[in-house]
Amino acid sequence: MVRFIQTSDWQIGMKAGGLGDAGFIVREKRIESIAKILEIAKQNKSDFVLICGDVFEHNMVSSEDVSKVVSIFNKYSDISLYLLPGNHDSLGPDSVYNRDIFSRIPNLTILRTCEPLEVNGTTLYPLPIESYYQKEVQTDKLQYVKELEGVHIGVAHGSLIGAFHSSHEEIDLPIDPSCIEKSGIDYLALGHWHSYREFTDDNGVKRIAYSGTHEQTRYDEDSAGYCLLVEINEKGDTPKITPIRCGELTWKSFDFEMKDAASLNELTKHMESFRGVDMFRLNLFGEIPLENRDELENILEYQKTLHSNFRIKTDGLQYIVPVSPDEVKELGDPTLNQTDRYLRSLLRAEDDTKKRDVIIEALSKLHRLAKGS
Repeated sequence: MVRFIQTSDWQIGMKAGGLGDAGFIVREKRIESIAKILEIAKQNKSDFVLICGDVFEHNMVSSEDVSKVVSIFNKYSDISLYLLPGNHDSLGPDSVYNRDIFSRIPNLTILRTCEPLEVNGTTLYPLPIESYYQKEVQTDKLQYVKELEGVHIGVAHGSLIGAFHSSHEEIDLPIDPSCIEKSGIDYLALGHWHSYREFTDDNGVKRIAYSGTHEQTRYDEDSAGYCLLVEINEKGDTPKITPIRCGELTWKSFDFEMKDAASLNELTKHMESFRGVDMFRLNLFGEIPLENRDELENILEYQKTLHSNFRIKTDGLQYIVPVSPDEVKELGDPTLNQTDRYLRSLLRAEDDTKKRDVIIEALSKLHRLAKGS
């Protein structure tokens, strides 16, 4: 029997620039979660950990980031690590794995060639990436092992043909799903796609899996933040694949339609159910009376204190101003009232979104002034 942890796509050194100030949080958590993966491997008494590419975002990653990863490897020196270079950290003259520090880690093996490697009675068949834009079908390099004893595991990094694209001509790093039947391997461990996915071989048995990235990086990523515990009893048996949560950050994107002033209470109730979510993105659309803008902003300002990162999108939100003079509230001062009516007339006549935003901001400040705030 073989039992191992599969992981990939750590991409240490990524900027996460699209997340603004929260980029720092994401970068640090991606490093911290490596220790969680190795702790999971230890708790499950895994024979080894298989890292299927893209440990680093690129080969010019900083020495500081490399040292942080190596420090974690050294803390778990009793766990054997087998690392396959991916397309982001591919082999070549400038490969990050050519740095001296990697030759000093006793429990780490860099899978630099396609040569089979025996590990405690199990044989690994690595397919390392040598070019970012590799076009040939990598799995064509797999040896025929149907007649050989023991468990045989392919290790690759790329896109499974037919799973994400119609043909390998359209993609880089193509992986042929029929390689299981052609070669006779018992399992194919894959990296490159950031979501956890399992796929069946030609006989309908799940023998192919992506672990996905260990920490989610975007709001639109699904099934991210896992590593896989893979167990195979003996040659030909169906692999048991168990996803285990290792990601520490929680992500949520929520769309909410504002209809009127009553929507503020409804929004507050919805937001209460999302307490504890680290990375939260709120998309507000619809319309709300201008008089309720301050109350909405107060609600949103408080929400910022409940999340590590709180992003608000209001492109589809319109602030409504009264059309009828009877609907306009008196502000208690003739000058303020006159200014209010003038700004409202400008707003009703303005179609340009940016100019409307300026007028709305002026109206809001005018109302704050009238309230004495």
